[in-house]
Amino acid sequence: MITTGLALATITGAGFYWIWRKLPERVRKFMLRHPLLTDVTACVLTYTLFGGTLVALFAAAWMGLMTSMMLAVINNPQGAALLERMAARLAQLKKKMSEVLQQHFPVEKPAALAAV
Repeated sequence: MITTGLALATITGAGFYWIWRKLPERVRKFMLRHPLLTDVTACVLTYTLFGGTLVALFAAAWMGLMTSMMLAVINNPQGAALLERMAARLAQLKKKMSEVLQQHFPVEKPAALAAV
């Protein structure tokens, strides 16, 4: 239950971070000035998103911790650069992993599509 909540919170936290990056600058500044409101909102949204179950409660707790950590890192100029580098590395890793999987597990086209 706890590990499932952590996994769900990690995925949700990553999604919230990607959404946060696309928000207007004034909204991001408001969120950084009001970290408690941002934490509570993230927890409530996570709990509601996962249906109010016990796993959702654990996910909301983990989400609150991760939101606090992300806001603390983002408030630090060096931390924001670190997050951007980590996001870029994850994108590179995803691309490399996709290439490796395609090499080891090639997808064969059906005969009907091979002629096209």
